[in-house]
Amino acid sequence: MSEFNNDDFKREEEDTDSEISRASRRHHRKKNVIFRYPFLSTLLIAIIIIPLACLITYAYVHENAKNNNDVVTDTSSEDSSVVIEKNTSAASKETVSSSEKAKEEAKKAKAEKEKQAKADEEKAESERIVKEEADAKAESESQAKAEELAKTEAEKERLAQEKAESEEKASSESEKQETKSYTVKAGDTLYNIALTHYDSGNADNQQLIRSANGISGNSIPVGTVLTIPPNN
Repeated sequence: MSEFNNDDFKREEEDTDSEISRASRRHHRKKNVIFRYPFLSTLLIAIIIIPLACLITYAYVHENAKNNNDVVTDTSSEDSSVVIEKNTSAASKETVSSSEKAKEEAKKAKAEKEKQAKADEEKAESERIVKEEADAKAESESQAKAEELAKTEAEKERLAQEKAESEEKASSESEKQETKSYTVKAGDTLYNIALTHYDSGNADNQQLIRSANGISGNSIPVGTVLTIPPNN
């Protein structure tokens, strides 16, 4: 068994040496190829170095761009903060302005309402005064008409009374101017008869009755019909 293992080990070593020898030969051939063709080696170097340089450059630029973006972001953040503060301040000022404007409008509306109420009150007072003046004028006119009517009625009554008195007087005078007859009664005298018909019993009226009836004395028999002439 031990011999078998040693043989195997030897074979493996031989195989390993053989592989190393083959690899060495391949490597040697490659080196020979590289040194044999310098342009090819330069091209290979360029192919390897250029992408590597590009990769390094890209990484560097990307890192710088990231840093710049961070700075810009910070600056933008600060600017945004300033803008937000400005906007907040502007909004606050706008709110205060709106509140003051609302108060001013409410105050103005209240003043307009009070002014309108005062105008309505003055108008109502003016209308009341005008109505009172119109009522007073109407009452005065009515009273004046009533007084005028009463005055007219009184004037009519006065004229009617004067007319009646005038007619009565005219009638009385007419009666006095007419010749009348009178029958003597017991106790009558010429004085009483003249006083009754002429409103005066003087001697002239008595003589007028004597002359109209042909009497010479003062004695007149009862039942005598006397003529009473008008007293002109």
